[in-house]
Amino acid sequence: MTRQSVILGLDGKSLAVGGQPYEGATRTPRGHGWQAPAIGPNRALAAAGPVLRNRSRQAHRNSPYLRSAIEKGVTAEVGKGVVLISTCKDPDVKEALDALWKQHQHCLDPWGDMTFGAILQQLSRARKTGGEVFIRRIPTTIKAGPRVPFELEILEAEFCPMELNKRLAGNRRIVQGVELLGRKKVAFWFHKQHPTDLDWGTVTINDLVRVPARDVIHHYQATRPGQIRGEPGTSAALLKDREFTEYSDAELVRKKTRSAFTGFLYRENFAEDDMEFDPQTGKPLYEDVAAPEQSQEVAVGTILRGMAGEKLQLFEGDSTGAGYADFIKSQMQQLAAALDIPYPVLTGDWSGLSDRTIRAILNEYRRGVASDQLNLLGFQVCLGVWRWFVDSCVLMGHISAPDFADNPWAYYALDIRPDAWRHLHPEQDIRSRDMAIKSLYSNPEREAADCGADLDENMAATARTIKKWRNICAENDLNPDNLPMFGGSTGDKETEE
Repeated sequence: MTRQSVILGLDGKSLAVGGQPYEGATRTPRGHGWQAPAIGPNRALAAAGPVLRNRSRQAHRNSPYLRSAIEKGVTAEVGKGVVLISTCKDPDVKEALDALWKQHQHCLDPWGDMTFGAILQQLSRARKTGGEVFIRRIPTTIKAGPRVPFELEILEAEFCPMELNKRLAGNRRIVQGVELLGRKKVAFWFHKQHPTDLDWGTVTINDLVRVPARDVIHHYQATRPGQIRGEPGTSAALLKDREFTEYSDAELVRKKTRSAFTGFLYRENFAEDDMEFDPQTGKPLYEDVAAPEQSQEVAVGTILRGMAGEKLQLFEGDSTGAGYADFIKSQMQQLAAALDIPYPVLTGDWSGLSDRTIRAILNEYRRGVASDQLNLLGFQVCLGVWRWFVDSCVLMGHISAPDFADNPWAYYALDIRPDAWRHLHPEQDIRSRDMAIKSLYSNPEREAADCGADLDENMAATARTIKKWRNICAENDLNPDNLPMFGGSTGDKETEE
């Protein structure tokens, strides 16, 4: 006999609950057929992860709107790239690291095709379509060219087999291709080549390469606690996108097919000779009878003259029916919500929106992008690569770090500056930054960082420009203080020697 659990009150009696406390938990009749399995994050991805990944990439290759959403998200997240500036308190170390990074950021791609900014774009795109991507540190030799001897190898999600699960000795185990020591990731198991390029059977450890976790960056977003592998960001939109794309294609084909027919020529009655042909197909009923012409090509502007009793009925223009535009817009809004991108940004339809509404939409969208810039692209990738960079600089003796073993984070200190957003209203936005600095709500360093720039470089470049300007003025017997340049006067005064 099954015993049901009962909630008791302070008096020891059961508490009666009238009706369902949560409507979302209603079973029947409204909740009938609602399948919501209790499944953990890793088990859910083990079953659906590869399918979602493949469908997401296929949609990125073929679906216009899903491809546009992903590419717009990549552009918003990465832009032209990310500026990395050391914030080490030792000025000599800071200067040396910044100078070396400016060179080495162009030497990270083993094939030499991408800068660091282009690598970030590829990583962001791979995370959005495949759910995750791996970055492996590859040591190089000094003879290879770079002063800092390491490069980056980008590995798609398939390189780490999700179906690999194995209990190792002691407290070690492999879960979905990731080796764990207790709760800590200690290694990743990778295929030697892309597995979909070869015909693989059952995956065993002998077919894989164990790479220590210190040489791998796992770039993904853990949407649930304890999640080991990544989930494609397009998961919620895949079915909607497929159904909408097929519907849109079917409607387009229907219009295209219908547009080939201009009209229909018919007769009020059939003559005796007409019965020699099949009235449905127009084919001759007898072998000695020639088939009539089924269609005629007519030049533009031609006036037709029919036989007695023949009439020409012209087809009206194709109509999709009332409310078609509203229906399409509603579907696109749902698709945009599933992809977490504003509808106007996805479709380019900004009609009916005021300036304030556009600002509110873009500000909300940019907050989400800024979160990914800081917590995913910044923390996982930029800081991880920077740590590899600093480690290599210390080992090569490019910087003096006597206490690095005891306090490495003093040298890892980093300022990550994403590519700045363009001003929605340049005059108002720049004036508001200037007012924030003057009222001490902000400072030039913070505003420069928010714009993705280096204040020291800006000031040095400005000083060089002013110095060069003054030298040119001196060569041409001009007083720069009387010219409307760099804070000079309006130029109404006479030129002074």
